[in-house]
Amino acid sequence: MAIRPDNTLITNREMFLELASVPFRSIAALLHKLAENNSRMQALEAIAAVSDKELQARGLTRADAVSLTFRHDA
Repeated sequence: MAIRPDNTLITNREMFLELASVPFRSIAALLHKLAENNSRMQALEAIAAVSDKELQARGLTRADAVSLTFRHDA
């Protein structure tokens, strides 16, 4: 048994699971940061910040705005 930072006891099994999950949490955090830095993700966040009334004033629906974000300019 070991002691957690909050002075509660932790079993060896719990300690092993905590240590085994650290690399997976790190990889997940890295993938999340990569997604946040993607220009399309930033564009989607900008679209989400616009109200439906503003989109309607531009003559767009939310689906149209999203499809414009993901169109391929080839």
